Amino acid sequence: MAKLSLLWVDTPGLEDLDPALVAKAAGMALDQGGLLEAAVVTTSQEQAPAAVRQRLMGLPVAWLELAAEVGGGPEAHRLARAAVAVSRAAGRAAKGTLPPVYAPQPAQSVLVAGAGYSALAAAWEAAAMGHPVTLATPFDSVDQAGADDDPEAVSLLAAQLPAQVDLAPNSELTRLTGAAGGFNAWLSTNGDAPQTYGAVFLAPSGELVVGCEVDGLDPALCRPVSGLNPEDFAGPEDGWLHVAVLAGTAEAVPSYSFSAAMQAALALAERPKVQVSLLFSEARVAAPGGEKLFRDCREAGVLAVRVGPGKLEVRQGGRELAWADPLLGEELELAPAAIVLAEQATAARPAWLDNDLLVKPWDELVPDNPRLAGGRTSRTGLFITGALRGTSPGEARRDEAASAAAAMHQALTGKVVPMPAVRDNFCASCLTCVRTCPHGVPRYTVDHIQCAPAGCVACGACAAECPAEAIAPPSWGNPEMFSSLEWGLALAPEPKMVLFACAASGMPAVTSLSAQGHQWPAGLVIYPLVCAARMSQLLLLRALEMGAQRVLVAGCHPGNCRSITGNHKAMAKIASLSGELAALGLPTDALEFLPLASNQTRELASAVRAMAQKAGEE
Repeated sequence: MAKLSLLWVDTPGLEDLDPALVAKAAGMALDQGGLLEAAVVTTSQEQAPAAVRQRLMGLPVAWLELAAEVGGGPEAHRLARAAVAVSRAAGRAAKGTLPPVYAPQPAQSVLVAGAGYSALAAAWEAAAMGHPVTLATPFDSVDQAGADDDPEAVSLLAAQLPAQVDLAPNSELTRLTGAAGGFNAWLSTNGDAPQTYGAVFLAPSGELVVGCEVDGLDPALCRPVSGLNPEDFAGPEDGWLHVAVLAGTAEAVPSYSFSAAMQAALALAERPKVQVSLLFSEARVAAPGGEKLFRDCREAGVLAVRVGPGKLEVRQGGRELAWADPLLGEELELAPAAIVLAEQATAARPAWLDNDLLVKPWDELVPDNPRLAGGRTSRTGLFITGALRGTSPGEARRDEAASAAAAMHQALTGKVVPMPAVRDNFCASCLTCVRTCPHGVPRYTVDHIQCAPAGCVACGACAAECPAEAIAPPSWGNPEMFSSLEWGLALAPEPKMVLFACAASGMPAVTSLSAQGHQWPAGLVIYPLVCAARMSQLLLLRALEMGAQRVLVAGCHPGNCRSITGNHKAMAKIASLSGELAALGLPTDALEFLPLASNQTRELASAVRAMAQKAGEE
């Protein structure tokens, strides 16, 4: 085992702690500036001084945000908590793991497959980042606009393409494997010979179509928002003309579609003796000016009607609408003279995207997840933009391309990225890692597992699921984690507890509470995780075996996990162990999952307090 040293870096929250006392309590030597074999550093790698990072390059290091794990309280309490945190980190560093790394590759080539404004914007933005770009388009010319594009804007952007964009007309992407830094792409013009790319943008041209509305409407009454001419509408002298504007009655439409529907409703309401009813399942007003537009509609006399998704009934051959009004407690009916339908951008999905053996299902690849906005997908390095993503035509697509290009550039040229370590002599080729990884990093080639160089985000899903412990993200294998838990729990006083905290939700809440002086229970071991996906049943049971009376996993809310199902899998594993806990004579709630957002500090503090109270009563 490597000799461990504590390298102290002063950060806010550590001012009154004596480094020598912390090192002694943790059973380590305090660094005095000599040669190092392995180290625990009291700050994150990003916040550490450059001289410290340079000195530790190539050594086993545990970067520890010590202030976050210490928190507030009396000096003796804080000293004991610092010793537990340092000891936990030392358990990982002691294993001396040095995983392979992917060095930044500034000039990696990028493939853009598509046409129209989105594809041109992606090619332009990627080239502006210094990457050679191949723009593969199914058309004869790259200046051909999609059905929902502005032809003039497309022509202008095509004329501005940088010189490092290589054009491949009459060419389509037919197959794709790999992830960031290691994509293999098959183009229709290249036959069976794949080309290698660092990143891929998929941006086919699209069109505006009617969707998300109830079925059975009379086509003679219906017209899309884009085909509406308000001047054609005027009520009779002795009555009113009723018009229904449907803006997502089966399911919610995007905010830009809802805004277009509101603009149509407002224009119709300004016509003489025209009464407009705007029906929707959800008022999406996030687009610029959306909230004001909604108020303007109400002030102009537009009747805003919210119905449950799919609850709008269609009668009389599609000429009558009916819905239940929860305030009046009765059913309302409307026989409109015309029905205006909201539209949204869409594009034909390439056939290879529906191959579940090569690509995750669409809802997992492009989920409704705020952590995967800006063209990102769950597969690292693959960006889907424009109409296929449902992005509104125009400048919104240019903004999306710029955001995606920035994320691409960071993935390929940012900091050195550790790669998963695969022990081929342990691997049974069961393909569990291939099926499990939400980011498409591992793939089976010939007779072994190969990982895309820059694709790994160290979420730990592969390590949590691999039955042979043959694959693990860097420093997140079972040996490192077991050792870390053992060292931390050995030093923690009774009652011993563990908080596994996701880096995107739990740990920011921990850090915020500690900065406010929150006092954590003395026996609580805080264990940062990159993602709740790393939780395995074995890890949970080992924590209990090593003396923890209670274990709490703080992960993202459903729909917010950047690894898509990491939180769901953690919850399922905890739920499935309740029966085994009872058989072992342990409380069935000894393991708990806490859905958390990074700003839900009170919820985290309350959950830890309740856990400590239960542990103290047992």
